[in-house]
Amino acid sequence: MTSFIFIILILLALAAVIILVSILLYNRHLDKVTRGEVHDTHSTIPEPRTAAGVSYKAVLMIILIMTFIGVSTVSGIVGTLQGEMNNLESDMSILQNQLYQIQETIDKNSSRIEYFTYNMGDLNPNDNTVVVGAEVLLKEYADETAVQLIVGDDVYELSDKGNGLFCADISRSLFDDGYESKLIIKEPGRNYTEIVDFPACLVYEYLPMPSYECSFSLNEKIGRTHVDGEYKPVIYNVEDVESVTVTYITDGKEIETLDVTQETLNGMTIQVDMDIPAGGDFTFRIEVMTKSGFRIAEQTLMVYSNPDYSDDYEYSRVYDNNGNLLWEDDFK
Repeated sequence: MTSFIFIILILLALAAVIILVSILLYNRHLDKVTRGEVHDTHSTIPEPRTAAGVSYKAVLMIILIMTFIGVSTVSGIVGTLQGEMNNLESDMSILQNQLYQIQETIDKNSSRIEYFTYNMGDLNPNDNTVVVGAEVLLKEYADETAVQLIVGDDVYELSDKGNGLFCADISRSLFDDGYESKLIIKEPGRNYTEIVDFPACLVYEYLPMPSYECSFSLNEKIGRTHVDGEYKPVIYNVEDVESVTVTYITDGKEIETLDVTQETLNGMTIQVDMDIPAGGDFTFRIEVMTKSGFRIAEQTLMVYSNPDYSDDYEYSRVYDNNGNLLWEDDFK
C-alpha cells in the first residue's frame, strides 16, 4: 500500500513537471513571436491547458491500470489465504477428532469398567415407581471388591454375581431427580470412582412431556404489539394423552385457552395472529391431561421486550388430579 501511494505521488510530480516545462516553452515561443523572431504563430509546443489535460489523463489511466493490477493481485492473495485457511480448518478438525479418539482410548484403558448397562421396567401406577436393572462388569476385581451406585443423593449396593459381574434391581420413583450418577468400586485400602450413564429423571421417559417447534415475531405499533407466528406441539408417549390445551398469556394475564388435542396428535402447525398491549410479552402454556391421572404444564416465554421476569415465570411441572405439585424441572 505504501509503495502504491509512493508511485502515485511520483506520477503526479512528473505530470506537474511536464506541465511546468510546457508552460515555460510555450511562453518562450510567445515571446519570440512578440519580438518578431518567429513569423509563424503556429507551434509544435502544446498549450499548457492541453498539456495539463493530457498529463493528468495519462496519470489517471496509469493509476487505474495499477489499481486493477493491485486488486487482481490482492484477490489472488485472498483466494490463496482462504484456501490455506480451509486447509488449516480441515487439519484442525482432523486433529481434534484424533485427540478425541486418543482421549476415548485413554479413558477406556484407564477405566476399571468393562461395561455398564441398565434396563427400565414398566411404570407401577400404584406408587409411580419403576424398577431399573443395573449391571456392571469390572476388568479387575478381588473377593473383597464391593460396588455402589450413587444417583444424586441415593446410594444403592450392587450384588456380586461372580467373575467381576455386579447387579442390582433399583426401585426409583417417577419423580426422583438425580442428575449425577457414579459407581464407587471399593477394595481394601482404596476406592475408585467411575462416572456412568444412568437415567437420572424418569419423568421424561414415562410421561407425555410437551415441547414445541415454533417461530414468532413482534411488530410494534402505536398502543399495541402485533404477534405473528406459528408453533407445533410435540409430545411423545401419546397413548397416555387425554387432552391438550394451550393458553396464551401476556404480562401474567391469560388471554385465551384453546383445545389443541387433535392438532397435537396429528402433528399439525397452529398459526398465531393477535394483538397484545404495547411492550407486553407473549407467553404460552401447554397443559397435558393424562389418562394415568397427571396434569403436565409447560409455560414458556415466546417473545418479550422486558428481560426482567421472575424465576418461576417459565416452568415445567407435573401435578396430580388434586392439583398437588409432584415434580418441577429445576433447570427450567
